[in-house]
Amino acid sequence: MKELFSYRDGEIYAHHTIDEHPDPEQFTIHAHEWIEILYVISGRGSYLVEGVQYPLEAQDIFIITPGEMHKLNIDPDQPYERIAIHFKPESLSALDPDNTLLAPFTERNMGRLNRYTLSEDPDGLLRTPFANFTFNGVHNIRLNLFARLIQILTHLDGQFHLMKQQLPAEARNELVGYVYQHLFEDISVQSVADDMHLSRSQVNRIFRQVTGTSMWKYVTAKRLLAARAMIQRGESAMDACMACGFSDYSSFYRAYKSYFGHSPKEDA
Repeated sequence: MKELFSYRDGEIYAHHTIDEHPDPEQFTIHAHEWIEILYVISGRGSYLVEGVQYPLEAQDIFIITPGEMHKLNIDPDQPYERIAIHFKPESLSALDPDNTLLAPFTERNMGRLNRYTLSEDPDGLLRTPFANFTFNGVHNIRLNLFARLIQILTHLDGQFHLMKQQLPAEARNELVGYVYQHLFEDISVQSVADDMHLSRSQVNRIFRQVTGTSMWKYVTAKRLLAARAMIQRGESAMDACMACGFSDYSSFYRAYKSYFGHSPKEDA
């Protein structure tokens, strides 16, 4: 992977990268704690978001909200070039206290309205802020990034409300929806199978087909992200452990350290 540009601080992370020969194995299913906006410059494949499979083509834009599980399935024979912007939602609170610009992330179900195509941006306004993303000679990169982010969010908001009006009423996948609703309860593959009148093998097979991962990996990731948010808000790691469905602190601690690379104490 070649990095053409990268900037990171405590509120925003942006990068422009290219893989001439992308390795599909490097793109695993995951979720973020920050909002992500992904602009695809080149590449071909598909993007799996909360069980919904989107085609991926050049000049697509994808939006991902915190905790939204997603996975890239990339064609290794096509160069994959992209620009990604990650930012904390609260970084805009002073400018946008009512979170108006975050409607495309907060006013939709997970796995819905994640992809914006050329047809949704015929004038190219949404893509304009991604031009010249190397920032050569720019004095204040952070300020420039936030200025572009505001442009992107403004145009996203307009397109989102148009798309939302055209979206047919469709239910979330029943199995994934059930698990999500009972995320912090004492659930298992067997209990879900019993409640959904399925076999264990059916639950495992359907869940992997829909989300790209096992039910338990999905549940664990969602619980850990929720627990970390609680800890960062000042609640104790033990309270987060208990509230987010973990049976004991030692298993929570091991899972937390494995997933985030550090202990819960370091996020307090």
